[in-house]
Amino acid sequence: MTIIEINKRLYTVPTCWNELTRRQLLDVMKIIYSPLLFTIEAAYLKLLKTITGMGWYHFFSAPITELEEYLYLVDFLFKENELVKQVIPVYKNMYGPADDFNNLIMAEFIFTEDIYLKFCDSKKEDINLLDQLVAILYRPTKKAYDHKLNKDGDPRMPFNENICIYNAKKCVRRWPANVKHAILHWYQGCQQKLINEIKEFSTGDEGDPAKYGLLSVMRSIAEKGIHGDFEKVEKMYVRMWVMELSEMSEETKRIKASIKS
Repeated sequence: MTIIEINKRLYTVPTCWNELTRRQLLDVMKIIYSPLLFTIEAAYLKLLKTITGMGWYHFFSAPITELEEYLYLVDFLFKENELVKQVIPVYKNMYGPADDFNNLIMAEFIFTEDIYLKFCDSKKEDINLLDQLVAILYRPTKKAYDHKLNKDGDPRMPFNENICIYNAKKCVRRWPANVKHAILHWYQGCQQKLINEIKEFSTGDEGDPAKYGLLSVMRSIAEKGIHGDFEKVEKMYVRMWVMELSEMSEETKRIKASIKS
């Protein structure tokens, strides 16, 4: 966060994606995905108004030279998406995952990735696929779930592909576009962080499990039997899966080092 002064008023302004509030994120999505054609300067001014929280009266009464002085604060919205903070934990009684995929399991992640890749193949124009992606991540609460105790850290009902597809058509398709785009943006941020983490310990060798598809990697983990069979590996948390991949990579390096010595 940073503090700036415009027209003799102070504003606390976020300097990265994870400092945006729920309201700011939703308003940013409205502007970025707007069907209207803005000039770059107009888009930057609207985004500056959004991240400062400035009201319309103060925005229009502020000297344009002062506003232009701080347009650089909007730059982070057009750089790498680092959004992993969950600022929309619940919407319309549908609950989303925790920050940074912390309670996402492998089964739902694989299915979400499949839908996401198809959505990208459609040039991000197939709204039905976007609805399905959101419906996988956001699900109704478990029956009689105690949100205060939050014993297992995930209020969402267990993942079921068919129920998610049903919810996409029944519920999610009616959600505002900026809400769905905000959820998509959060997913992409978490996904990119995950990819970056895997790249850190990936050697690129043929025996490195990090280079294969998710199903192949799950099978390789299941074969070791540490976390049970394939069905049990599907229920692993994504974060645990990454830790296991890291350990497998380190084990491969140790074996190669011992052979060389």
